[in-house]
Amino acid sequence: MSNNYTYESRDGRVRTRKRAKKRKFTRSMRVWALIFFALFFCAFVFLLIRIYVLDKNDGNRYRKAALAQQSYTNAVLNFQRGAIRDCNGTTMAVSIRKYNLILEPRTLNNNDLMHITTAAALSDKFGVSRDELEKIISSKPNSMYEHVDSLKNLSEDDVDSFKKYMSENDNIDGVWFEETYSRNYPLSTVGCNIIGFMGADDQGTYGIEESYNAELNGTPGREYGYFDSDMNLKRTVKNARDGNEVILTIDAHVQQVVEQQIKWFQKKSNAGPAKHVGVMLMNPNNGEIYAMASESGFDLNNPRTLETMYKKDEIAEMSEEDKKQALMTMWSNFCIGSAYEPGSTFKPFTIAAALDENVVNESFTTDCGGVKNVSGTDIHCAVRTGHGTLDLQHILMQSCNVGLMDIVALLGKTKFYNYTRLYGFGQRTGIDLPGETSGLVHSKETLGPVELATSSFGQTQTVTMIQMMSGFCSLINGGKYYQPHLVKEIRSADGEVIEKKEPVIVKTTTSADTSAKLRKYLKATVEEGTAGPAAVEGYSVGGKTGTAEKRPVSKHKYLVSFIGAVPMEDPKVAVYVIIDEPNVADQAHSTYATEFASRIMKKVLPFLGLYAEEDKKNDNNAN
Repeated sequence: MSNNYTYESRDGRVRTRKRAKKRKFTRSMRVWALIFFALFFCAFVFLLIRIYVLDKNDGNRYRKAALAQQSYTNAVLNFQRGAIRDCNGTTMAVSIRKYNLILEPRTLNNNDLMHITTAAALSDKFGVSRDELEKIISSKPNSMYEHVDSLKNLSEDDVDSFKKYMSENDNIDGVWFEETYSRNYPLSTVGCNIIGFMGADDQGTYGIEESYNAELNGTPGREYGYFDSDMNLKRTVKNARDGNEVILTIDAHVQQVVEQQIKWFQKKSNAGPAKHVGVMLMNPNNGEIYAMASESGFDLNNPRTLETMYKKDEIAEMSEEDKKQALMTMWSNFCIGSAYEPGSTFKPFTIAAALDENVVNESFTTDCGGVKNVSGTDIHCAVRTGHGTLDLQHILMQSCNVGLMDIVALLGKTKFYNYTRLYGFGQRTGIDLPGETSGLVHSKETLGPVELATSSFGQTQTVTMIQMMSGFCSLINGGKYYQPHLVKEIRSADGEVIEKKEPVIVKTTTSADTSAKLRKYLKATVEEGTAGPAAVEGYSVGGKTGTAEKRPVSKHKYLVSFIGAVPMEDPKVAVYVIIDEPNVADQAHSTYATEFASRIMKKVLPFLGLYAEEDKKNDNNAN
């Protein structure tokens, strides 16, 4: 039967209606929907009540279970960078243990009393701003590892004091201390251009800190942590490996004395300091450097301040570019990074080459009239009236330019060029420091007659102090050219020797016979020749002076120098002093350098185990 039926309305139209059964069904659906909604609402209310009860009675247990699945921390453990020590064990650079305070905002946000008490304690004990702490806690509410910028590099004493305070107060929590290290230089300015300093991200800048960065740096460790079901912190630690120690050939005391003497020299003249002063001391028999210093210095613990070199009013007048350039100059190592014309200290090299090539011998003589014309150019001797007739030894003793020009003419440009390269000029020595320059020497093509003549006595070619020192040591030690170096050995953090830097003979530059002749000539140059002021009573000193006229010659600026060794019969210490533009009216006198070299040797030789003859006699008598 159909659910619909028809009927005639009052207006005569036929209409259709649903039967009453359908209306009953619709009312039934509404009732069931109301019942279902009521049941759903009751279930929802029941669940809310149940959650409330569970949270109240067992919430802590469930939170522990949830936290047990979460990582607590994943922190890097810093290594201790290796120390730098001198040859006697004196510490020149060391990393000191410090601490960074770590805040746990999530821990503090779970307990209002703990939050307030901990913040108050940190503010009271460390002087940190409450606003700084609250900003961290509120901005990272769920974090368990947050640094506080003002609470980094804390001392061990301050940290121990706070830990003790924490242990006495149960309401202080959510704080712990991460171990880190801060680089410190106990001798401050001593050896600054050798040591270098630390830049960002554990990277050394300049000096040994840079060239031995890989050795000094260790390997960081890592700490992992999580809560177990009892809310106990469980940690897994992979320890860091500390860096190796670097032991230098430098004697810190000798280095300090040399630096003090340079300061004395720069202040002793009323006219003002020289443009540059450089001093090196080296062992001729193994390439070890005992001291290396210049007038440039800075505080290793505060390397970015110019106040160690400039007055405040001078700094105030500098532009930012001027300041950057001043810092670069201050940090650079003059002894390896600056090139200059050496002058007459180059003459021993020319004479050695001529002797080895047999173009001259000890009976060789020259007649110096004070000037020599080379390809139409008059080149003068220091003594304009001339030296007269000189043999080979006296050519060196009297520093005769004409004699050197005669010798190099016999040697020829090809052999002279080859020996110049053999002695190490025009190329880096490979010293274990960054920033070494190579200087500039003539190529065979550009070595014309005039250039050959002037190069023979140290003009028109540039060298560095480390080149001169290394080459000179080979001339006086029998011909062995040792690799110059500043590192003696590498040790582990436990003191075990990992690598011993044995002397490296790079090449042979001259014969033993020529070396012996040069030692004799150089000793006579100090005892009877132009280097007389370099003598030190009680010591057998030999050496050569240099007076190089700088370009342009119209300005009459000079670089004066002395290079020598002690004792000359069997050299143990080589010394090299240069004074670039001494601040005096008449600069063209090597006496400034020879007297200064004598003063330095007198002070440092005993510390290097070399004693005057009178002192030796007294020691023997005492025994």
